Amino acid sequence: MQKGNKLPHIAILVDTPSEWGRQIVRGILSYASDAGPWHVWINPTASDRFTHLPKGWAGDGVIARISNPELADQLRQSGLPVVNVCDYSLPGHRFPCVRTDDYATTRMAADFFLHHGFKRIAFAGLDHMENPIWYANAFRDYLAAKGITTPVFLKKEGMEDDTMLPALSAWLHSLLKPIGILTWGHTLGQQIIECCVDAGISVPHDVSVLSGCYDELLSHATNPTLSGIVLPTEQIGRRAAALLDDMLKGRKVPSETVYLPPLGIKSQMSTDTIAVDDPMLASVVEFLKQHAYEPITMADIMKVAPTNRRSLERCFRKAFGHTIIDEIRYLRIEKARQLLADSDKPMQIIAEECGYATYNYLAYVFRQTTGMSPNAYRKKTRSRVV
Repeated sequence: MQKGNKLPHIAILVDTPSEWGRQIVRGILSYASDAGPWHVWINPTASDRFTHLPKGWAGDGVIARISNPELADQLRQSGLPVVNVCDYSLPGHRFPCVRTDDYATTRMAADFFLHHGFKRIAFAGLDHMENPIWYANAFRDYLAAKGITTPVFLKKEGMEDDTMLPALSAWLHSLLKPIGILTWGHTLGQQIIECCVDAGISVPHDVSVLSGCYDELLSHATNPTLSGIVLPTEQIGRRAAALLDDMLKGRKVPSETVYLPPLGIKSQMSTDTIAVDDPMLASVVEFLKQHAYEPITMADIMKVAPTNRRSLERCFRKAFGHTIIDEIRYLRIEKARQLLADSDKPMQIIAEECGYATYNYLAYVFRQTTGMSPNAYRKKTRSRVV
């Protein structure tokens, strides 16, 4: 393949059979459509990680999931502008990089379980990769600061299912319940659900399972369907394309990694529960999930709680560690996060859909909760402000 006279020739070295890879590519192509056009090389059948540049390709820039030293060395020697979208770094190799903010992801997962009343929370991951180990430690450290000890199951490198699944099942039996479990990816989430079903352990009432990344197709291949954290994969693709565009035009780009926050949590049946035995509190939480985005008052909430207000507020705080107002704020801000990242809606419309009469008040609460303004959050999760 030869360089075109006008259009930049860009190679996208990202595996496309996976949902993660397809969303990355979708983000790149979205940016290229706006800022390009670009002539793009892509392999729609690549099912594994790339180890080299396309044979005979002569182009202008590369966006790649750089996960092995062979590809990293070749890209460095090529002298081409390169942006990395891999979710972990290779020692000794530095390229401009865009990836998910895993620290924010683990905090989001922990807060999700805590807001559902769980006092016992665990993690299942891998023991042979740097990022899952760091991820597990970040999750444990965040929960430890809140007084919660986190049991951990780590799948060993090379462990086959006939060995791993009995060990996983034994671990699940050993856990005090009810318990929430964050998993490294959807595969472990599916395996935990399968082990629970085989052992007669109720999902989600005894074991609530949340995947560290949400996959729409694979979630529905699991019964019960698997909840997951929605990662900013399309936004990563767009931001990576914007960085590469700057490099092609001779502009300076940041040498440090650009981290994008997760977009929210997609709740499915695997987490459709709260860890509380009180039917009254369960009714209140369900009411809030359905009506938090409306102009509800404590009088509305009291209609589903046959007790006095002070007693209800005291019981709610004891069970969940936060107030009813905190719960409403949490639900509204989570919806705002998703709308800011996924839609082009004006700020006032987003405020109204999240239950706030004005954008100014949404901005005030959003900044209190996240530490940044809605505009800054939208800019951080997207390659450009819409």
